[in-house]
Amino acid sequence: MHNIELLAHRFRNAIESGISASDPDIVTDICFSQFPEGCCGDASELLAQFLLDHNIKTYYVCGTYGDESFENMQSHAWLLTEDFMIVDITGDQFRNDSRFFFYKHSVYYGKDDAFHKLFDGEDREIRESSGLSNLEIFAQIRLVELYKSICKYLESPPTSFI
Repeated sequence: MHNIELLAHRFRNAIESGISASDPDIVTDICFSQFPEGCCGDASELLAQFLLDHNIKTYYVCGTYGDESFENMQSHAWLLTEDFMIVDITGDQFRNDSRFFFYKHSVYYGKDDAFHKLFDGEDREIRESSGLSNLEIFAQIRLVELYKSICKYLESPPTSFI
């Protein structure tokens, strides 16, 4: 397994451990209370910080599936490495939906696949992940605290923000 994939698994496992431990900072968070559903953007930002702490640069990607009607639209976010590998720790939120191939990967590290291509469009956002401290202030405050809580469940927590 590639180092990035191992780190992604470690981080996903830390989130799940925090949830299993009923960590109040994680389970009461507006997004993470239903993990992995509805928190792909925040999970990607947090994972990007974790990878950055390991000197791995990534890009945040967010795409939309569906037509212009609100009820048919679905967004999804993940990371992209400098060598164009996808790192996605919330794809399994689509495991019960045939439109998304019943996608069940809790951690995906690999080339662009049919699932991620569903979210390809003109309005796909791709930007360099430059760390939690560079997000807008309200997201920054919430996500830095969430990051600290998740890092408590890593085998050896990173030192930034702690």
